[in-house]
Amino acid sequence: MYGRFSSFTGAAVFLVMMLASAYAQTMTHLPDNVPPPGAASAARPVGVGMVAAPPANFNPLTASPIAHARYAIPPAPDAAIAPRAYSEWRKAVTGPQIRVTPVLTQTKIANGPLKRVGSPVPLANAMNNSVMTSTSINWSGTSVINSNNPFAVEAVIAEFVVPTARQAFGSCTGGWVFSAQWPGIDGNGSNDVLQAGVEADAYCNGGTVANFYSAWVEWYPSNEVRASSPAIHPGDLIYVQVWNTSPTNGYAYFFNFSTLEAAEYQLTAPSGTTLVGNSVEWIVESPYVGGGLATLTNYISVPWPLGAALNYTAGQPTYYLAGSNPSAGTLDLITMVDNSNNGISSATVENNTFLWFQDFGSACGRSGAPPC
Repeated sequence: MYGRFSSFTGAAVFLVMMLASAYAQTMTHLPDNVPPPGAASAARPVGVGMVAAPPANFNPLTASPIAHARYAIPPAPDAAIAPRAYSEWRKAVTGPQIRVTPVLTQTKIANGPLKRVGSPVPLANAMNNSVMTSTSINWSGTSVINSNNPFAVEAVIAEFVVPTARQAFGSCTGGWVFSAQWPGIDGNGSNDVLQAGVEADAYCNGGTVANFYSAWVEWYPSNEVRASSPAIHPGDLIYVQVWNTSPTNGYAYFFNFSTLEAAEYQLTAPSGTTLVGNSVEWIVESPYVGGGLATLTNYISVPWPLGAALNYTAGQPTYYLAGSNPSAGTLDLITMVDNSNNGISSATVENNTFLWFQDFGSACGRSGAPPC
């Protein structure tokens, strides 16, 4: 277990969800005087399509592998090897679901590869130096990296609570600040990222304040494609699974436990891009917007009850957990830093699958260590 704070219990996660839902205001429609975040483009999204829901009587627990492939059912973790991941997968794919036709919007937001600051440092008390710490200007969270590319065909799972988006206390930037919460494949030492997640953005200009929440998918170096389904609200518990079936074909599945809305998207790699398979990650990011690094949202905290990955096509899949020493490769514990090289966002490892993200310093607007 690696981190800065004492462990939180499931009750704490529930409390955060309830408080966020009770006190946050969701801007489903922005005021007329507030520009859309990320300078949304009128261009038609390329390389992203919606996957239709399977038939109403379809049962993923009894269906054949051929049927799973036909309907692009998210790969299932093994119930004996990864019981928590399997339990959440089962609830996300077999329970009641609401499916709606989404609106897909091309943005000028790029949730790109890791931009590292300095060199990583091996963690002194880690076995076989399989854990290291590093800093970055755009990523915070954990990542498993391996130059042997074991993630060439991989599924990565995340479950997290959507934070309430604010600007740093005492500040008003005159525009938007941004954050992205996502699991993905590649990007820590490679130039592509297959990813999907949620954005939580906050606006302040004079006396006008607003916030914005949305699901999105992206195969970098293409920019983020915003998706209206599932609808996202602060306090929602979101399940996201990203996987690929080839170096140029991938999928992203969303399930909102709070609203029962589900959606699935198919992604095609940009021209000239193929998935490398050198890393998997569970990240809170400050993205690039219109080519420039955005200011990070003051998200305060984001509990991630689940982070796992598996090479699902193997006869005996290898499992990687967001907070565990990997059987091969290295776990990278990443802290985001500001322009003064001071930390502003990081994840505490509460247990093998549970990450607790918090922002602090200039992202929070208050001096000192977390919590904000």
